[in-house]
Amino acid sequence: MYTALYLAVFIAVFHYTIVLAINHHRTRKTLSQLVKAHNCSSPKTERPWDILGLIKIYSSTKHLLNETALSNVSALFVRYGDTYASRILTQRVYFTCDPRNIRHILINRFSDFDASDVRAHLFAPITPHGIFAVDGAEWKEARSLYADIFSATRKIFDLQLQEDGFQGLIKQIPRGQAVDLAPVFLKLVLDVNSAFAMGTGLETLNQDQSPEKKEVAEALMYAKKIMARDGFLGPLHYLLSRKDFYAACETVKVYVEKVVRKEMAAREYRKQSNAATVDDERQKRTQSLLSRILDHTNDVPAIRDAVVTILIAGTDSVASMLSTTFFLLARHERVYAKLRQEILDTIGTEPPTYDTIRKATYLRYVFNEAMRVYPPVPFNARTANRDTYLPAGGGPDGQSGVLIRKGQRVIFASWGSHRSTRSFGADALEFRPERWEGLKNCCFVDGDDADSNGDGGRTIRAARGLVRDDPDHSDFERLENRDVRPWMEKIGLNLSNKNGVLVELVR
Repeated sequence: MYTALYLAVFIAVFHYTIVLAINHHRTRKTLSQLVKAHNCSSPKTERPWDILGLIKIYSSTKHLLNETALSNVSALFVRYGDTYASRILTQRVYFTCDPRNIRHILINRFSDFDASDVRAHLFAPITPHGIFAVDGAEWKEARSLYADIFSATRKIFDLQLQEDGFQGLIKQIPRGQAVDLAPVFLKLVLDVNSAFAMGTGLETLNQDQSPEKKEVAEALMYAKKIMARDGFLGPLHYLLSRKDFYAACETVKVYVEKVVRKEMAAREYRKQSNAATVDDERQKRTQSLLSRILDHTNDVPAIRDAVVTILIAGTDSVASMLSTTFFLLARHERVYAKLRQEILDTIGTEPPTYDTIRKATYLRYVFNEAMRVYPPVPFNARTANRDTYLPAGGGPDGQSGVLIRKGQRVIFASWGSHRSTRSFGADALEFRPERWEGLKNCCFVDGDDADSNGDGGRTIRAARGLVRDDPDHSDFERLENRDVRPWMEKIGLNLSNKNGVLVELVR
């Protein structure tokens, strides 16, 4: 009896050992082929003696708390090159600011890398079915939905609907005195974005904002604040209480789901009664994001999470873009004067349209340059879902490929790539929009991978904010800086200036 049992165990162990050996051989063969095909070699390593990666964690945390994380990022790339390896809690991690590698990750070999393990734990409590919390088949389904919806940009960006938000903005700008535009822009974009996403805005700029909308807006802002904190703490965030965070997430989800169900009920009523309304006539011209999604699915959780995703991803990035642009314009009088003249020539004093905004070439240069100098997302990360490679960064000269094993993480820094003198010239640290007259996007990779919102929509909304800051734009003849303090990093879900944007709009 025991002999048979021992024999069975031996056969099982022997079979398992053979399978392991075969798989190991196949893996080594695959890796060997990758190394040979792409001339892979090891990159330089930061503190090779720090096997556990504890010094890296200590150093990164210290710089984050001291608000010197970005200058530290730049210093490390200068010291080790545009691509280097490090260790974080024993795990080998790669850092790169090489535009070739960033484009490789986001475009050429997009399917080789996942993002959900990096950010799913941040987004899952508030958007469990959202595009930032899933991968694989779920991600492809969500991506397909967004791609179809955003293919008709003009139908979902109702410029007239957004006008309400801009009227509220005007009331926040005092005459003859300085104002910090950063919090004002954040409220403006939240109002515009919520109106775009749901068909009804949160009205944070409205003094008569309802208590319910105020509670939802505050819950959304708090949730994003905790998401940013937990993103930097990594696994350590589990040591902190998240009770208030979960409550805030629930407040947002309940409100958005109520809006979704209300719109679904209204649609069903109109369908059954065959009644045409004023709203129907408006929808023939334009639709909110929610309305467009309902054309494709009736899955309430999926619809809710799609809307919440836009409220999160499309607010801070645009607000940051506007604040950064005005911060720079206030310090570059020549650029502001040139931009103002172009706006008067191409758009005039009437409310802008899609066509007139797209004709404003210098406006596009200004936005590109503002995002280059202070990218809304200075760094991002992906995890390899298979054995793959980076095209550059290996070897003594950094020109060989780099082998990336399945499960290894690559952190890419647009903050570093945007400051490359090879791509942008000797004055790469300067704000000079004219450089875009001779540049192509091949050397500009925005770190804000717009999985959900599309760069076109973001730019249109930011442009709308820049050119529509007054019913009569010509009234703002000058934009004057009222703050002698330098730009100081504030890293949240998006990069911003800790000192705000203190300016005076001179009429």
